[in-house]
Amino acid sequence: MTPLEEAARLLAKHGHREHARNMASLAAREEARVEGEKFWRELAAPDVWGEAGSIASLTLGGVDAPPSDELERDRGTFRRSLFRVAEELRLRGFESPESERWRLRLRGA
Repeated sequence: MTPLEEAARLLAKHGHREHARNMASLAAREEARVEGEKFWRELAAPDVWGEAGSIASLTLGGVDAPPSDELERDRGTFRRSLFRVAEELRLRGFESPESERWRLRLRGA
């Protein structure tokens, strides 16, 4: 499972349906490998990496979700998936200021 697929799965699991659809669409586009640079530029966009309202800024299940071991594991997996995506953007030379800020924040996830 790719990091984008994993993030989409976890977003859907925890009720973030619109963001899950967006992430699943990105995962499908990555798998198709027909868009090249356009795909990577769009993956680096603020709707994925912005400070507020972006996929990266979400707290799985919401900030008021009752804590559980499963939720904490899923949140960790989600953060690691996002880190791997941000790292890939950087390695390919398509990082944005937003994706780099998140990459650095998520580095220890």
